[in-house]
Amino acid sequence: MPGAPPRSPGHRSSSGAGVGRVAVDDLMSALLTCLPDPPFSAARGRGTLFCGAAGQEDRISHLPKALLSNIISRLPAKDAARTTTLSTRWRRLWASTPLILDDADLVVFPQRGGPPRVDWAAVFAAVDRILTSHPGPFRCVHLTVCHMAPHGGALARWLRLLAAKRVEDLVFVSRPFPVHVRLPADVLRISSLRRLYLGFWHLPDLLPGLPRGPEVFPHLQEIGLCHNATRSALSAEVIEHLLQCSPVLEKLAIILNYDGPTHVSVRSRSLRCVVLWMSLAWELAVVATPRLERLILWQTIPGYPCEFFVTKVKIRNAPELRVLGYLEPSIHVLEIGNTVIQAGTRMTPANMVPSVKILAVKVRFGIRKEAKMIPTFLRCFPGVETLHVMSDEADEPSGKCNLKFWQEVAPIDCLEARVKKVVFSQFRGKRMELAFLRFVLERAQILEKLVVVLANGDTATEDDETCTKLKALATAKRASQSPPTVVIVAREGDSAWCFHRASDLSASDPFDG
Repeated sequence: MPGAPPRSPGHRSSSGAGVGRVAVDDLMSALLTCLPDPPFSAARGRGTLFCGAAGQEDRISHLPKALLSNIISRLPAKDAARTTTLSTRWRRLWASTPLILDDADLVVFPQRGGPPRVDWAAVFAAVDRILTSHPGPFRCVHLTVCHMAPHGGALARWLRLLAAKRVEDLVFVSRPFPVHVRLPADVLRISSLRRLYLGFWHLPDLLPGLPRGPEVFPHLQEIGLCHNATRSALSAEVIEHLLQCSPVLEKLAIILNYDGPTHVSVRSRSLRCVVLWMSLAWELAVVATPRLERLILWQTIPGYPCEFFVTKVKIRNAPELRVLGYLEPSIHVLEIGNTVIQAGTRMTPANMVPSVKILAVKVRFGIRKEAKMIPTFLRCFPGVETLHVMSDEADEPSGKCNLKFWQEVAPIDCLEARVKKVVFSQFRGKRMELAFLRFVLERAQILEKLVVVLANGDTATEDDETCTKLKALATAKRASQSPPTVVIVAREGDSAWCFHRASDLSASDPFDG
């Protein structure tokens, strides 16, 4: 809502208060794209099992037990359960195979001549039967379609079953949204967890007697908190509690939490990656994270006026931080050590982070004060070797950063002596964008590759006006003795940037699609 004043830091909206601003269906769709995929699911292609028709030899049943168990584990849950009717051996195999359950595989969608709607009660009953009858262990349980509001009494029992049968991977989303169901504290008693994603729940309040300490989640490596709440919003205290309970946690993702927490303070000896995805916070402070390698920020929320919500990003102690972004001058205030970084801030070792090698910024070049932050950010991170710049449109341009502005920028050590690759995305052919690209070519002495991703990639052609403007860069003076490779990318469809890419620790550069 343009023109609305920013919320005060103490503001906490009631549960679901932001739903009116972000459509419920859009919110759920966005959440589902962020959830991890189960190892095998009907959604990836339905498995089938053929053991021979009547009078034909059943060769499958004579396969080794380990191979048959592998086959069962790849079947949708209801088909895997049906194998128990084949023979006594198959019944024992199902019971001895670590369970992989995705409740989406249990949904029977309406067909012509059938029931007019999905029988959600039947889906719930099927999940309940499987969780009760299978002896465990549970390798992976993804519950994203079960309607929990009418069955709140079963929640604690399910969580106790998951704990007793040692589930390792749990994705648990409450439906129907926006009814937030209170999640029992029994979730803190599942000590076998290695990955945990929780969505649309009222999380347990931090009451005396609640399980705490490293014995709670001794194996947990990844946690995702997706639009959850406590009494009013996702509590910063709950996040701190979870970090204290997870001694080997490597990845923390806060997803679609735009009504809180107001402050996030990250202290962890094991964390390698923190992701603030489509979420808002007044402050994100990396306080004591000796192993943190990545701090991923993506606060664009469709339908939500993020420009009225400023986040202070504090970096205190992160000696191994290698990847940072997207920093957005429009909504981020960067603080390193005890220094708030502004255009023209004098650099000292106390307000620089030399460990960062990959930096991503999102800038509206039509707003001069934002574009002026690019040189400042580069001076804060003198070790940058790869720079990603995403150009954003300004509704009301204010000031221009033309070629003269960039020519007057004082020397930047990392740009001149370290940057080997620059990726400029959402290029629209604006004069201010071209001026920045020319500045890069004239200053980067060891630049090897410049990649320009067109904003109109779906319709771009070689003779397109935007491409023609880029070809003019060929005449720019080059600082590099070996001319860099210039690549123009006309990517079809949406950007490759997504939550899974951003949070993938195996990707050397999460911003590079």
